[in-house]
Amino acid sequence: MTNYKLAFTFAEDRLVCTNTLETAKAAFTLAEVLITLAVIGIVAALTLPGLIQNHNETAWKTAKDLWEKKLTETVRRMNVDGVMTGHNSTEDFMNTFKNYMKVIKTCDKDDINKCYSPKIVTTGKDDAPLDIETETLTSASSMGLKEWQTNTNTMSFVVADGTTVIMAYQPECPYADPIEDTGSQVSCMAYMVDVNGKKGPNRVGKDIELSSGVAFSTCDNPIGDMCWSTEFQANRAIDTCAGSEYEDMEQNHGSNCSTNYWAGAKLSCQEKGMELPTRAQLAQLASNLYVDSSGNEVEIAYNEDKSGLKVKDEYKDNPPLTLGYSYWSSEEDNANTAYYRGFGASRTDGNDNRWYYKNTSGLRAICVSN
Repeated sequence: MTNYKLAFTFAEDRLVCTNTLETAKAAFTLAEVLITLAVIGIVAALTLPGLIQNHNETAWKTAKDLWEKKLTETVRRMNVDGVMTGHNSTEDFMNTFKNYMKVIKTCDKDDINKCYSPKIVTTGKDDAPLDIETETLTSASSMGLKEWQTNTNTMSFVVADGTTVIMAYQPECPYADPIEDTGSQVSCMAYMVDVNGKKGPNRVGKDIELSSGVAFSTCDNPIGDMCWSTEFQANRAIDTCAGSEYEDMEQNHGSNCSTNYWAGAKLSCQEKGMELPTRAQLAQLASNLYVDSSGNEVEIAYNEDKSGLKVKDEYKDNPPLTLGYSYWSSEEDNANTAYYRGFGASRTDGNDNRWYYKNTSGLRAICVSN
């Protein structure tokens, strides 16, 4: 926009009027400034998360590569010094390992969370997120290495740079010639490393890396070759009489079908996507739970009672079910009764005479899926 400006001055006792041409300066209005800031904010909101994620991914990869180099060099030096093998436990191994890597804190299997995040996330069934409580990772077996010795405990520790690790050592780790083989004995260890400590996201594939062989089951309670649910009290009675909603829960309808606790346990398992175990499966559970008085493995048949047993060392402090109770099987004896197996501290019983009336309360149940 063009403006004209009049100016009055005195020159030689006369009043002089001057007409000058002036161009107005352009400027943003407040509304324009606010709109611009809003656009910048939207663009930032759309792009910054991706930039931050890319930065994190790069940082995690770099940190993982650095950990692998540190670990390989540590193992090489230990192997050269002849101290990589010959340890009886993870604890014994760690006492030597921390002389070669700068470890500032160690935690045994009962205090893993004092050195490591309480919970991690991995990928479960159908790629759904699966939460793992790290306090349950107390053995190599719990980290998926079932072929290792069952008494191979884990430990957690913190490295000087903030990296946190859960590790198990294989006592049967074979000797390797220090001249010809100075690096491959990394396989003597199973580990889960979190390159940024307890900071998030604490997710496998992000800031957490697993060593070869380490895998987590989507099963709540893997015992032997089967997946068992956590036990529950069979205190759900349903009506299975002819014409009822749950008529198909049993093959034969007896006189006590109106309060059927056995069928209630069976229904609860089906709602979990699992099944009440057969007598053979309960016997297999017993075979996995017990050893004889000398510590030898036992085979228990589906219709066999066995006494003079003891619970395996790995289950002594945390048995998969509560001892001293009877557990329903899925098999009916007749219209009114169903089979069960009892689990005691030194015996298990489940022969053909072991049955209860289906309307009996007080039993427990555990579900199974293959």
